Amino acid sequence: MTFAETEKIELKQKLTDALPKEIVAFLNTDGGTIYIGVDDGGSVSGVKNLDESLKKIADMIESQILPNSSHFIELGTKFIENKHIIEIKVRKGKSLYYIKKYGRSAQGCFVRIGTTCRSMTEEQINIVYNKYLDSKVKITEIPIRAKNLTFQYLKLLLTEKGFSINETTFAENFHLLTKDGDYNKMAELLADKNETSIKVVRFKGKEKADGIALRNEYGEKCLVIAMKQAFDYCIDVINETHTSFTKGVRKDKKLFDCDAFREVWFNACLHNNWADGTPPAIYVYTDRIEIISTGGLPANLSKEDFFRGVSKPVNEELAKLFIRLDLMEQTGYGIPLVTRRYGKTVFEFLDFFLRVTIPFEFELENSPNDTQDDTQADTQADTQEKAFDDWIEEQIKKNPKITTEELAKKSGKSVITIKRHIAKLSHIKYKGSGYSGHWEVNE
Repeated sequence: MTFAETEKIELKQKLTDALPKEIVAFLNTDGGTIYIGVDDGGSVSGVKNLDESLKKIADMIESQILPNSSHFIELGTKFIENKHIIEIKVRKGKSLYYIKKYGRSAQGCFVRIGTTCRSMTEEQINIVYNKYLDSKVKITEIPIRAKNLTFQYLKLLLTEKGFSINETTFAENFHLLTKDGDYNKMAELLADKNETSIKVVRFKGKEKADGIALRNEYGEKCLVIAMKQAFDYCIDVINETHTSFTKGVRKDKKLFDCDAFREVWFNACLHNNWADGTPPAIYVYTDRIEIISTGGLPANLSKEDFFRGVSKPVNEELAKLFIRLDLMEQTGYGIPLVTRRYGKTVFEFLDFFLRVTIPFEFELENSPNDTQDDTQADTQADTQEKAFDDWIEEQIKKNPKITTEELAKKSGKSVITIKRHIAKLSHIKYKGSGYSGHWEVNE
């Protein structure tokens, strides 16, 4: 493999603090690839501290570039001439990207011109910025290229809520098609397989600079499943209980309020500007948990109305689906619930983002160890997954009318885990609707 700098390729002998600027330039232009460990002449020098460098790059992307660009960046490695190099593939973004500490200014915004990275002029910044503001279209109106999407997860969730599924008209009935009959962005989000990934990032301290302790990704599957998995992780793993005894009386205190977090997280997933391509994210520090969604405050909605619980969903059809699946209510009580518990100051309205910061009741300890043998863990997880699939199938054969709630109780797993496993077992189908239906296993 030979290397040469072009308008699409940037070569760097070593990792430097200038990397975010190069990434921003590709995001704001037409994308490209950055190779680290290759000098300007194309000679491979390699990267010595590979794992450390990869973590540093990931942290740069997360902490120094706005809006969230991780969805458009693929971080990998190559082994060439007995040396490791880092490959950073950057796709053209769907917003105006900039270095966080400099904001949307000539110091923070860059474009790729030829083989160089250039500061944007104020005029260029305004043009791109205004274009982005005018581009907020409904996700039901955005066509996608995919033609062969499947919706087994979604159909299962709807069936269990008593909705009848007409295979012929399903996509139309649930607003998964554009006016021209193509699958839309909403369909992509709800499909069994997609490229949307929700991140839950756990940091070692109170700042991002303290380093990443653990990065979990829930995605490339139906949005409803992914966001529930992220929620379950935060509730089951992060939300520790602190127990104290006063005069012989036991008192349990949770790290944060579960109901408030649920409202914030599900609202973030609902109101996120999915047209931008950037999913909401959860950042966990030792003293707080932050939920970030793109799009900011919905248009034509004042802060006063927002805090009163007035709801004007950015994604109307997605909101209707969430209501059908009992993920939210129409009453708009969620935001008042959060403010009663934590106050209005936990909400921070930014240009393109809404950030909600929920403080912890006590310091989070025992950060997870990220140096485990990943290969061994993955192998063990695959074996356990297969065994659990077999167990579910056995239970359904014994009792075709068994519910997911009963399976969850028997197994000690969550209902969402049961649904996730059943959805991937294509030979198991639910016939009928609600409690009158039953499972069928096709051998």
